[in-house]
Amino acid sequence: MAIKKAFHGGTFHGGLAGNPFIARFRKIEMKKQTKHEWFMREAISEALKGDVAKTSPNPRVGSVIVESGVIVGRGFFESDGGPHAERVALADLGRAPLRGATLYVTLEPCSTHGRTGACSQAIVESGISKVVVGALDPTSVHRGAGLVALQEAGVSVDPNVLVSECEAINPGFAGRET
Repeated sequence: MAIKKAFHGGTFHGGLAGNPFIARFRKIEMKKQTKHEWFMREAISEALKGDVAKTSPNPRVGSVIVESGVIVGRGFFESDGGPHAERVALADLGRAPLRGATLYVTLEPCSTHGRTGACSQAIVESGISKVVVGALDPTSVHRGAGLVALQEAGVSVDPNVLVSECEAINPGFAGRET
């Protein structure tokens, strides 16, 4: 069973919060970063679970879904041809997101209908209210298209959160034409 983590007003709440040292450390740590940065780092942790040998030629991507300051769904891109991180996180949630839910993703959601379908469309259909994005898709033909698709559907988008850290997940990845 996964440990659920929450961020409320600069304080960490989770599986280790009962430990006074960990709780104090996390409280200090939270003051140094914003809520978006904290949840994006959780998405980065998800992305790093991916094995480059299995995801190639695609990038490693991680995602988390947050409701009322609590991570309720997690996902990462596991293998080429498999479901993307956003779809895995939605499946992990196992139900429709609550009103006001936010999805954090390390790389801009795709907007093309390849083998797995457009993640931007899946996000819209799920009812997610806001998407926080780390890095934009480096592929020139796709760059920004996922964000535009989300915005046109009424989803709030907050791009460029921890861009350098998100780009560092996939060194040398220059995009992929599909």
